[in-house]
Amino acid sequence: MRRKAVIIMLVCTMLMMSFSGCGKNNTATNNSSTESGASGTTAPDNTTGSAQEEQSGSNFNETGYPIVNESVTLNVMLGIRDVDSLIAPNEMDVIKTLEEETGIHVEWEIVKGSDWETKTNLMFASGEYPDIIMATTSTLDDEEYGVTQQLVVPVEDLIDKYMPNYTSRVEAETQDPTAGLVASDGHTYSVGYMVGQYINTNQHFFINQTWLDALGMAMPTSLDELTAVLTAFATQDPNGNGENDEVALEMGLDTGFYSIRYMLPMFGVPCDPSKWIYIDDNKQVQLTPVQNGFRECMEWLHTMYTEGILDTEVISQDINTIETKLKEGNVGFFTCWRLTAMGFDDGVMKDCVLYTPVAPEGEQASMYKLIEMANDGAYITCTNDKIPESMRWLDALLEKETMFSLYYGPNGWEYNAEGKIESTTTGSEEIKDWLDCNTLFFAPGSYISSVFQMSPQRIEKTDYCKEYEAAGVMQKYSNDYLKLAPLTSEQIQGTVLTETDINNAVIEYAAKFIIDGVTDTEWDKFVNLFGDMGADDYISVYQNAIDQLDME
Repeated sequence: MRRKAVIIMLVCTMLMMSFSGCGKNNTATNNSSTESGASGTTAPDNTTGSAQEEQSGSNFNETGYPIVNESVTLNVMLGIRDVDSLIAPNEMDVIKTLEEETGIHVEWEIVKGSDWETKTNLMFASGEYPDIIMATTSTLDDEEYGVTQQLVVPVEDLIDKYMPNYTSRVEAETQDPTAGLVASDGHTYSVGYMVGQYINTNQHFFINQTWLDALGMAMPTSLDELTAVLTAFATQDPNGNGENDEVALEMGLDTGFYSIRYMLPMFGVPCDPSKWIYIDDNKQVQLTPVQNGFRECMEWLHTMYTEGILDTEVISQDINTIETKLKEGNVGFFTCWRLTAMGFDDGVMKDCVLYTPVAPEGEQASMYKLIEMANDGAYITCTNDKIPESMRWLDALLEKETMFSLYYGPNGWEYNAEGKIESTTTGSEEIKDWLDCNTLFFAPGSYISSVFQMSPQRIEKTDYCKEYEAAGVMQKYSNDYLKLAPLTSEQIQGTVLTETDINNAVIEYAAKFIIDGVTDTEWDKFVNLFGDMGADDYISVYQNAIDQLDME
């Protein structure tokens, strides 16, 4: 009760303070109108602080360094991970060099991740804001603090004007990696954060090639052939130890990387990592668990379970148990992000190879198609009276050597023989003299692949993605467009509640289907559940939003 009372008081305080803060009628942020290119909509009169821009005067240099002729100070609130221990940023050599080059001094407020929500709520309620909020490893609700309260300002025009490093990297991509930062009013309230990997999906299928060779079996090219192979894995002692101890098919019920949801692409249903909806080939939003492919998958898993092919602990085991079994190297078939650097033993690395999914005859496998997108990185608050300086300073963080020095440490990288940056950081330092992944970092796929030597595990992942793309098993329209859907704060809150209900129902019935099988009666009962929990309205919200997007 005490905690609830505190929350109520805090909310009330925030509402009261919003009238004395920037608000919707503050002249600093509402002095012209802007049209957004997103969704073809005209944004409301919530612009990017031209009044503050005028205040910069002759001290400000629009290009080159220093940014200012006489030193100015910016206040920056920086969120960092709980696991990070950093020296004071102004004691870091790279920050000192940055100040010398730009002429901008920064007063830092460091906030640990576990304190972030409380600190930001209190800060916004107080009416006293930093100039810049850097939330690369934390979150900030741009719908609430941007669209609704206008306590952070739109930055799309400012980015175009003052951030050439950032904009050039966006323009080099075939698909805009910052599209997901556009809010429901058509404005962008944050500078993006992105560590590109050049990948197109999350999970991949892996099969034990050593076991195939031991049994004299070829790589399966149909679902029937895969079923026969997995049956042989479970019954014909492919590891040759004379015991029936092989796990032919490994997964968990709702266990992240190894969830049953990742079997669905073999039945023509592209799974989403967090939602039970997907976008079909006609740009229509579909509810995953009511599809025929979902039922076919449950029926197949039931057969695998009853015949001892699927791990009998599938319903009860957690992600740690699964990974322990994978590390033991006695598994025939599973899904995973990649193999390298996953903590698996040499057996898994040596024995297992990528498997390209196949669907039942007459159907097409459909892997979830990932679009690499930027996350929110840095915000400009409405009380900032040095906006041009702030934007140019953020872009200075993205100068190539500065950016990698802030991310890996000034001594944590080097140029290799090909002229690419290569990380030399061990990650063992207890207290770091660099910002690590908490810094603003913006490197989409094309850029990072041109300047950075990818680690072996990233190269491995990229190669897997290329194989799936070439095999034609990728979803036509990415589910990631659901993340780009321009939803309001109210709509987002409503979808979260519905998604929880849907997920609970799917997991409960999936367990029943795997153990007991799928009857027409139980299937109809399952399908009817979603109507009662408002799934139709939930889908309509996303469909209306998707219809506004220019999907490629």
